[in-house]
Amino acid sequence: MELPRVKIGRRHHKQFNYIPVFYDEDKEDLHNRIEKAKSERDGTVEGFENRIRMAYKHRDVVPIDNHARKMKLVSQLRVLMFVIVFSMIAYLVFYTNTINIIFEAF
Repeated sequence: MELPRVKIGRRHHKQFNYIPVFYDEDKEDLHNRIEKAKSERDGTVEGFENRIRMAYKHRDVVPIDNHARKMKLVSQLRVLMFVIVFSMIAYLVFYTNTINIIFEAF
């Protein structure tokens, strides 16, 4: 029966399986134009992945649909109405005696 050895120190350097990836903007642009031309020729809609990639590249180019725009406007108006109502209540509480008169009536 053999006794296990005690390992002291590092036997070899730590290795990683990292492969560097380089971004070539011209090649990416050419690839996108080719894909767009193929989709126009075939009559198919651009792929989901390409739309996401282009949205991250050109955020201003991607239009917001009308439903999302309306929902955003409704949300902003709702917040504005809450602010107005709460500021009116705060005005009544701090700057008038209306609240005192209401409490005295009860």
